[in-house]
Amino acid sequence: MPVSPEELVRLLALLATEENLKVTVKETLKGGAMAGAGAVIGGFCGGPVGIAVGGALGSVMARWKYKGTCRPVTDLLTELSKEQRDQLHEHFQPVLRECIVEDFASMNRLVNQDGEFRARMVQTLRGFVTDTMKLQFHEEVLTRGKAE
Repeated sequence: MPVSPEELVRLLALLATEENLKVTVKETLKGGAMAGAGAVIGGFCGGPVGIAVGGALGSVMARWKYKGTCRPVTDLLTELSKEQRDQLHEHFQPVLRECIVEDFASMNRLVNQDGEFRARMVQTLRGFVTDTMKLQFHEEVLTRGKAE
């Protein structure tokens, strides 16, 4: 029996934790709205100069309140819907076809014993997160499992 989408997500969550993978979640639309609101309020209060001051203050407030935050990839994986899990499983088919494993335990052993296969799994996961989920990785990791 091939590895199921749920087993794949479980394995990738372990791998993401071990590799300390994090993504940056940005709140750009909310920040832009806050900066714009500051400019409008400043314009009402101080005319043209107020627009500049209000926009600047709104931008500073937006940066403070909505700055990019880091989230572990493990959290994203555990929150995937059934459709997204199936999509992830489909994304990994080229990699899964290369290995001859029938269950979670044997695939986990393979990931831990074969560094090249592990790197391919991490790279494929990164591709899915950036291409499909449209998220950016937080590049703080220098070596496996160690942050700056």
